[in-house]
Amino acid sequence: MPGIFLLCTQVPRRKTRKLALMDKSGERDMVPASEGEQTSGAGAVVPTILVVDDSRINLKGVSRMLEGHFHVLTAESGPLALQIAAQTPPPDLILLDVMMPEMDGYEVIQRLRSSAATRDIPVIFVTARVNDEDEQHGLSLGAADYITKPLRPAILLARIRNHLKFKQAQDVLRDHNAILESRVLERTATLSAVLDSADQLIAMITPEGVIMAINRIGAEPFHSTPARLYGQNLFDLLPPEFGIPVSDQIAEVASTGRTSEIDAARKDRTFHVTVYPVPGNPPRVVVYASDVTDRVAAEVELRREREQLATSLAHQRELNRKLEDAQNKLLQSEKMASLGQLAAGVAHELNNPIGFVHSNVSTLEGYLGSIFEIIRAYDEKVTAALAPADVADLLALKKEKDFDFLQEDIFPLLSESKDGLFRVQAIVQNLKDFSRVGETGWGWADLHACIDSTLNIIANELKYKCTVVKHYDPTLPQVHCIASQLNQVFMNLLVNAGHAIEEKGEITITTRHSPDGTVHISIADTGVGIPDENLEHLFEPFFTTKPIGKGTGLGLSITYGIVGKHRGTIDVASVVGKGTTFTVNLPIDKVDEATLTANG
Repeated sequence: MPGIFLLCTQVPRRKTRKLALMDKSGERDMVPASEGEQTSGAGAVVPTILVVDDSRINLKGVSRMLEGHFHVLTAESGPLALQIAAQTPPPDLILLDVMMPEMDGYEVIQRLRSSAATRDIPVIFVTARVNDEDEQHGLSLGAADYITKPLRPAILLARIRNHLKFKQAQDVLRDHNAILESRVLERTATLSAVLDSADQLIAMITPEGVIMAINRIGAEPFHSTPARLYGQNLFDLLPPEFGIPVSDQIAEVASTGRTSEIDAARKDRTFHVTVYPVPGNPPRVVVYASDVTDRVAAEVELRREREQLATSLAHQRELNRKLEDAQNKLLQSEKMASLGQLAAGVAHELNNPIGFVHSNVSTLEGYLGSIFEIIRAYDEKVTAALAPADVADLLALKKEKDFDFLQEDIFPLLSESKDGLFRVQAIVQNLKDFSRVGETGWGWADLHACIDSTLNIIANELKYKCTVVKHYDPTLPQVHCIASQLNQVFMNLLVNAGHAIEEKGEITITTRHSPDGTVHISIADTGVGIPDENLEHLFEPFFTTKPIGKGTGLGLSITYGIVGKHRGTIDVASVVGKGTTFTVNLPIDKVDEATLTANG
């Protein structure tokens, strides 16, 4: 049965040549052909159609139908058709007769489809008869269409044009797909290189744990490769202590669509796992896992060192505070000791001149008494012996010098001078009593005498605005103490009481003792009082409510220390606007000096 094989291509042709077509008798029929595709007068590309039929009459008839529309090539046998189809460029479409003697159309199309160069050429079977089985068989072999004879030009051209358009669309789609595939492969290779260069595990998995992609670093812990891990379940590869928290994290990200971060342990390593949701279907997440064991260990070590440094710094600050406190207390003690030594030195130096001045005044008083007696005797004798004029001159001289007033006033003057000397002696004695020169240790002391000597020392501090009221217990026993230190306690409390009184006020000193062997000394003032928030800080070193330059904040701290050294206590009661009362409580009995020295 005659057959026709039609091929069409849209590749441009520039050089014209002759194709030799061999017929059954071996004769050659020269048909125009070209290496490039012919173009119309308007410059449009003309497709090439290969017509295959063992009948020359059919070939010429079909060629005439196609001329003016396509560039036509003809072949009278299947082998020649295969040869022409394999040339470059190939035909755009083949019209192929089914029934041919040497090689039928079914075998030709099978060979065309088996070659990469010709498998995409559309083939239209042309036959005089066709049934469903023949058509089904041809289509299964890859035929694009069936046309039955006799051929009608309009139908033939329409079928060819439709299949050429379809082939053109397929070629464009195939080229576009090839470009896309190339880009995808290129980008995939780039992404793979980037992922493989990362120093952390990066994997894309489903919420169920199926691995869709994983980088080289991520595959190494499993002793595998990314290709082998593809499709496996990540949760099956991980130990439970690591896999369970990660699977919970992935499920949370898949349900919420929010990124999540956790730290999970695997063996002796710690990993920071970050899970990101991936939009679209199917649901996926990207997992990043970086080994942070060294970083966590470094952070723990750094935190421990910081804590140790903070502890050491706090300890050092406490030591510095204690050292400064001790230094200031020592300085204050040294100042008080120096003041005591100075007072003792002044008292000692004043005692000698005061003593001989007092003695000389007493002697002078006796001398003057004798002199006035002699003068009175002279007056009695001279008045009788001298001439009246001379007596008158002597009386005038006495009157001029106011002798009678001098005789009356000189002895009161001497008496006042002696009183002044007694007062100076009392002040010197108070200085000696306050400084307790020669008393370096413990001994029995009269606290009333200690308070009185202290009041005498600070009299100028108090006398202008304070009235001192004493309520002394006449039965107050002596106390075993270091008297000079208690004098310092009383001085600090009395001076503070005076400072608390702004204009005029009263300081009340009360002493008493209780049956438990304790004496109580209260010093109360009517000053401004102390706010409640300051009461708990009163005995802290350097705490003061006085203006800058008016106090060091050490007086009460030193007082507290001295009272504590005497195994005593000190109580404070204050009402703002009404005044403050400090009560010192001291044991009467003798204290073990060795124990106190060790504790002090």
